[in-house]
Amino acid sequence: MEALQRSVLSNNWITIIFVFSLLVLFFLKLFTTAKLKGHATSLFNKGFVEIEAEENYWTLSFFHTGFSFFTFLMLSVTIFFSINQFKQNSVFLLEDYLLSTSHLLSYVILRFLIVFGLFSVFQFTSKLSFFMTSKRAYLYSISIGLFFLNIIYFYAFQDQYLLFIGLTALFSLRFSLILINNKNLIFRELFYFILYLCAFELAPLFVMFRLIF
Repeated sequence: MEALQRSVLSNNWITIIFVFSLLVLFFLKLFTTAKLKGHATSLFNKGFVEIEAEENYWTLSFFHTGFSFFTFLMLSVTIFFSINQFKQNSVFLLEDYLLSTSHLLSYVILRFLIVFGLFSVFQFTSKLSFFMTSKRAYLYSISIGLFFLNIIYFYAFQDQYLLFIGLTALFSLRFSLILINNKNLIFRELFYFILYLCAFELAPLFVMFRLIF
């Protein structure tokens, strides 16, 4: 009976996260409909990303704060589900979610501070504005996909293959579009791009993976 109660409670807190995430999208649509629609479809709308790249990437606005928070929630839930599948846990525990989320938050904060510091010192903003904007816009876009993927996984098919295929498809699409739409910059600075990829994308993820497991 105790195990059943813990399972029900776990289901409740995950549902609350989904509802809260939906409310964040609702308020973003209420106040910034055009921006929300543009970022949600940015994977298929390069023109919108080019317009966004003309703005200051580091500007902190209501929209970017809200959408970043929504994206963080979706990533945290996705990572939690993936860890549960990896460990073959049948119960969704809040303490496990908080643990994995704390690692994700540490990674996000550390990565932001390092990238912001490098951009401030070396003045890369003008050269890499489209690259950085496209990375952010595409991440916002696939976070919408993660929202539906997580809901389908949790409420319909708790299957590891569904999760793996969905995640692979979304992040492969994002990575491919970043390469395609920034190919001139990447091939011109291939060595620095590989260095960036290893230092700021792969290495922190490996460290976070080792901390969690």
